Amino acid sequence: MEGASVVIVLILIFAAAMMMWHYARGEQMLERWARDNGYEIVASERRWFRRGPFFWWTGKGQEVFYVTVRTADGRNKRGWVRCGNWFLGMLVSEAEVRWDE
Repeated sequence: MEGASVVIVLILIFAAAMMMWHYARGEQMLERWARDNGYEIVASERRWFRRGPFFWWTGKGQEVFYVTVRTADGRNKRGWVRCGNWFLGMLVSEAEVRWDE
């Protein structure tokens, strides 16, 4: 039984590490997307259930954020940013945005 306990503990540690990596990777991808597009992030909310226009088309490994950004000319824009790839999740550095009207 002792060997099985060690395996269970190792699996739990691995799962926790993967969740922390996934969470941090989403933040990193969002920040890179903003920087690459000349935006400053004013506010961001990670969306677990209410995913706006990405509700039906988001894979389990992807992250969706609702953001407010400031453009280079000082205007604020709000919209939804989906990070990751449907098939490979957060292993792929992709970000797609849908702006609020």
